[in-house]
Amino acid sequence: MTFALFACTHLGQAMAASSLVVKLYPHDELADTSNDQLRKDYVQPWLDEMRKVTNHSIEVIFQRNIAGVTDIPYQQIAPTETLATFRHAVPASYSEMSVLLTKNDFGKDDGSSRAVAGLASPTWPYAIASLVTYTALAHELGHLMKATHEAAELRFNPWVCETYVYPERMPLRSNCYRYSDENRTRIARHLDFVLNQ
Repeated sequence: MTFALFACTHLGQAMAASSLVVKLYPHDELADTSNDQLRKDYVQPWLDEMRKVTNHSIEVIFQRNIAGVTDIPYQQIAPTETLATFRHAVPASYSEMSVLLTKNDFGKDDGSSRAVAGLASPTWPYAIASLVTYTALAHELGHLMKATHEAAELRFNPWVCETYVYPERMPLRSNCYRYSDENRTRIARHLDFVLNQ
């Protein structure tokens, strides 16, 4: 009996460790956009792609109305400051990724001529993503799983489309709603390393 309980406890922990948890924090300005709508438009296409990339289970959790987190005044500060503020306000681990979702872009960082639609931390599992494009969330999640701009590519479906981590979104190109083959490999390898610890 003791062995069975011990085995079940460790099996449960092993199974839990092999799941990726993605916590999405819709900014307070998205109060009129339901979690179901966000899931349908932004999350589900990414989950469909991830089922082709990894066998690890993925749990998406929405967190709303959290003072100091979902009310960050992101349009009044630089994108890097928004990301730093978010990172310091939200606890996470490497089997858990946290993303602040906003309605608008993040303005411009110093020296940039383009508005920022998203930004991911290079060393921590935190990102910010705007809903101005359907791919910003998947783009930033890709970065958190070691996908790179360099490995992204243009494909055809039948029009020219951009894979999720393509560096600059061009309105005349469509979304592929997938990662490049190389980024798929990088993501799968990263998740195996992180979740099989």
